[in-house]
Amino acid sequence: MDITSVVTSKGQMTLPALIRKAFKIGSRSRRVRFELCQDGSARLYPVLDATSVRGALHDPSRPYDSSESEKAFTAISRQAAKIKSK
Repeated sequence: MDITSVVTSKGQMTLPALIRKAFKIGSRSRRVRFELCQDGSARLYPVLDATSVRGALHDPSRPYDSSESEKAFTAISRQAAKIKSK
């Protein structure tokens, strides 16, 4: 299946609905990650933010702090990027 999208002069494009639905982008994920492959192709991955997994490891004795979750998510993302770049 071949799906085409237009890139604007600002470098923006709309992900077609079929792609958003296939990758479940939009309902819980608002970011995407592109991976450039050696063969010249690119891969698209949905990126979940910290609020989309909120409550997965809930500790009832501690109130939820979104800034703490965002900091932890950022630290994990940085570690994953370092590992991948090696």
